[in-house]
Amino acid sequence: MTRLIIDGGRFSDIDGFFEEAGRVMTKDFEGNTGHNFSAFHDLLRGGFGVYEYGERAEFVWVNSEKSRIDLGYDETARYYEKLLRKCHPSNRERISEKLAKAKNHEGKTLFDIIVDEFNDKSDAYDHILTLE
Repeated sequence: MTRLIIDGGRFSDIDGFFEEAGRVMTKDFEGNTGHNFSAFHDLLRGGFGVYEYGERAEFVWVNSEKSRIDLGYDETARYYEKLLRKCHPSNRERISEKLAKAKNHEGKTLFDIIVDEFNDKSDAYDHILTLE
């Protein structure tokens, strides 16, 4: 099983997280993975040179408490504000609701969403995530 380290000390916002995920999860990373949850989901599936599609991997997220704070409600609200400016009109109501929740410190933060994605057992991957 492949063991990969995500270092929360290397980033402080969602774009930095996506950059770190791309660096860790791809072979010969050149900074060109997408900075969105669809691209992150694809990385988790595998096949980008570090582990194969569907192969189980162990992720250790060091400095995760820093990331929990950095990717908390303030960063979550910024993420949804940015998404709201560029999303399809049919998604605006849903994104606006998520933005309002984040501003009220309700619902899932980006950190929660990322952890859930790592732990998703309904897809081709069955990863292990340890928060340190």
